[in-house]
Amino acid sequence: MQKLKDKEYLGLTIPFMLSTMTQPLMGAVNTAVMGRLSDPKYIAAVSLGAILFNNLYWLFGFLRVSTTGYAAQAHGAADKRLAMLAFFKPLVLAVIISLLCILLQKPIVDIYLAMIGAAPEVNELCCRYYYILIWGAPLVLFNYVALGWLMGQTRVRASVFMQMSMNVLNMALSIFFVFYLHLDITGVALATLLSQLYGGVLGAYLIYLCGYFDYRALPWGELLAWREFIGMLKVNANLMIRTACLLTVNNIIAAVGASFGTVVLAANSVLLQLKDIMSYLIDGMANGAAIFSGRAVGAKDKALFEQTIRTTYKWLAVLAVILMGGYYFAGDYCIRIFTNIAEVIAVAQAYKIYVLFYPVCAGIGLVLYGVFCGATRTAPIRNMMLISLAVFYLCQYFLVPLWQNAGLWLALLGFMLSQSVILSIYLPKLKDIIGN
Repeated sequence: MQKLKDKEYLGLTIPFMLSTMTQPLMGAVNTAVMGRLSDPKYIAAVSLGAILFNNLYWLFGFLRVSTTGYAAQAHGAADKRLAMLAFFKPLVLAVIISLLCILLQKPIVDIYLAMIGAAPEVNELCCRYYYILIWGAPLVLFNYVALGWLMGQTRVRASVFMQMSMNVLNMALSIFFVFYLHLDITGVALATLLSQLYGGVLGAYLIYLCGYFDYRALPWGELLAWREFIGMLKVNANLMIRTACLLTVNNIIAAVGASFGTVVLAANSVLLQLKDIMSYLIDGMANGAAIFSGRAVGAKDKALFEQTIRTTYKWLAVLAVILMGGYYFAGDYCIRIFTNIAEVIAVAQAYKIYVLFYPVCAGIGLVLYGVFCGATRTAPIRNMMLISLAVFYLCQYFLVPLWQNAGLWLALLGFMLSQSVILSIYLPKLKDIIGN
């Protein structure tokens, strides 16, 4: 039986928290850079473009999440062959999916913008952003697989360096291209594409260094036999359903926000960036929980699994207090970092209170998502998200007509709270099957 100590837990989760936080910071910098331009249409366009790529890439985020779970189980079982398959199986899927994204690029953006219904000048800027970044699809999905494998094998330094350096480069290039080369939204898109290229090259190099793969023994027949994919596809299908539900919520938020006007859409974009910083910090803790959960499943160690849950809850409570305290005292300052447009600032300040309660509503659901993914038990995640989507739809249906944008934010909090409650209900059953 392995014993999980706080030092070991934090030694793994803190680097993941810091590295995952650079992801929303990247989006935050892009939003802040656009917010320094004279018109709120730039913030709105980047926001819609980011949501569109979230629609594409989050839908296939299972390539990272499930790879982490399978790689962690291979690590717990000390099986090099399983570790190799944990990388190459999702890589085959990544290649196929990325090619489809490129082939279908025009209908994807046309359908999306028709659904959102933003102002014509916002749509035009969003298209400029999109048609540059879509060529990064193969790089992004390869990076998902490489990062997921490195995390699952507890290659902490490699995975943290890969994620942080790529996002820091993106932020630096965005500032340079917009403020020094005056490329506005085109500069933000080029900065992101170049950072994705850098991440792909670095990811390939790190896999080569850390994988120790015997490529001559690679079971090509097993990799290309679709029957071997059935188990992985079942896990991934459930995660895709979860992501589809998340994206449905994001699109409803964008569409409803756009119906209130460009200023409200821009203000919501600022607040959602602050929410995302909180979310990704908690998600970093979820990544650590996924690795320890996967290790416990691979080793069939129920005691380690239960220690993982207790330790995760304890440090989640600490993190929630820090996030809420920091936001309470620095929320106005953070909003002004993103934009100097007075009308956008005023609207964001009017609705900032809803972001304060995000860690309380979302925290348990996010970390338990990591626990279930590490155990590769994803049917409860699917069920949870379908129920939570129904909760969100009902809340926004009744609350938005009553309280407009405030009702929209309350619906989002209800959506996150329902995830926490439902996964908590499923957790005892997951404990019972560990080790059986």
